[in-house]
Amino acid sequence: MRIKTALRLAWRDSRNSAAKFAFVILAVAVGVGSLTGVRGFSRAFRTMLLKDARTLMAADLSVRVFELPTPTQQKLFDDFGTQSIDRTWITETVSMLSAPEMGSPLLVAVKAIDPAKYPFYGQVTTANNATLPSLLEGSGIAVSDDLLVRSGLKEGATVRLGTAEFVIKGVLTYEPDRMAGSVNVGPRVMLTRPNLERAGLLQEGSRSSQRFLFKFPAGQADAMILAARQKIAAVFPEAVIADYRETHPLITRGLNNATTFLSLVSLIALVVGALGVAMSMQSHLQQKLDSIAVMKSLGGR
Repeated sequence: MRIKTALRLAWRDSRNSAAKFAFVILAVAVGVGSLTGVRGFSRAFRTMLLKDARTLMAADLSVRVFELPTPTQQKLFDDFGTQSIDRTWITETVSMLSAPEMGSPLLVAVKAIDPAKYPFYGQVTTANNATLPSLLEGSGIAVSDDLLVRSGLKEGATVRLGTAEFVIKGVLTYEPDRMAGSVNVGPRVMLTRPNLERAGLLQEGSRSSQRFLFKFPAGQADAMILAARQKIAAVFPEAVIADYRETHPLITRGLNNATTFLSLVSLIALVVGALGVAMSMQSHLQQKLDSIAVMKSLGGR
């Protein structure tokens, strides 16, 4: 009977204080829902990264360093070639781009590739649906759309990069390995390696990163990738090595930092909600002190 009476009194009070009761439920729900949502999003994003790992790296295995390969390291890459392991080399750096139509030079992220091989997985798309080799032939370059917006230039414009002049032949709309890149400062400029050397951007002391992408023979990647990683790690002690069986270390680090930050924010929201619940309960009890006193005087416990 006591429990039944207590439940009846609680139901009556909740009906009389519907707004406070709704606040309590909402505060707890927001805090718990935020924590659950952040963790759930993180797990779903990791699953997506693993599912599309090859496309996000544009290769089966990638090696990122900040120096050119030594003769020993280059010999290892040549040995991979004898095992039918295909390789392509990507250089990323930053430079200033200028043109007569521009008021001032613009800082851009430069990416030098071999359009005959890059990318091994996924596809680079452009606004005019042109193929990458056709855009980068001769003195042609491809740029991101934000470069045209910020500079006021249009396709076909002549620009200066380093010590050479180039023609904008296309606008990049998608790069499969954009998230895995190490230089993402400013608008993007894509060109061939011969044009990078012609521009003279890589001098002693220049800030640049080298990414080597590998594609293993069909059906043999799982068997060969572990041995290849061990050999690469032995001669590239400071390299960032990633393969399609795991999420890319750079992306994973960013995801972990974002998850930790959002979880902390959600935890703070839960704590604030708990304080609000406590204050709401205290206020409700203060208003009921007279009723409680009457019931206790009548023998209530």
